[in-house]
Amino acid sequence: MRQNPPVRKRRLRAALLAVAALGLLPLTAATAPAAAAPTQAVPREASIVIHAGEGTGGRVIARATLRCFPTGGTHPRAHAACRALAPVNGDFQRLRSQPRPCPKIHRPVTVAAKSIWQGNATFVVRGYPNLCVAAADSAGVFDLSRRADG
Repeated sequence: MRQNPPVRKRRLRAALLAVAALGLLPLTAATAPAAAAPTQAVPREASIVIHAGEGTGGRVIARATLRCFPTGGTHPRAHAACRALAPVNGDFQRLRSQPRPCPKIHRPVTVAAKSIWQGNATFVVRGYPNLCVAAADSAGVFDLSRRADG
């Protein structure tokens, strides 16, 4: 004798609830479809502020936010910055410098940057002799210039 579908669904639900009551199955799994469970995005984001002078008390000359995976924010070269930060898990201290010619002009800047990368927070305040050195030392992450060639 065949049972109609509503009776089968009720019996299945009753069996799942009984198993859940015994502690063998979480109650939410018994009553909610698996497809309804939301996936949690792991944040990978950074905030960068560049101050004129030697210290964070100087005038703010540039600032940017950066989101990675998916890429977004106000950073002018977000994709390149995310590619540089990904292998070091957002840790600015571990960024590899890029060799590039910089003028020997003393126009000091101070960079204050923080990131939250897969649950880990990092923060750095670092001084540089000029913006070019800051960009080179940070694998381009601290390069917030809006030039067209970049």
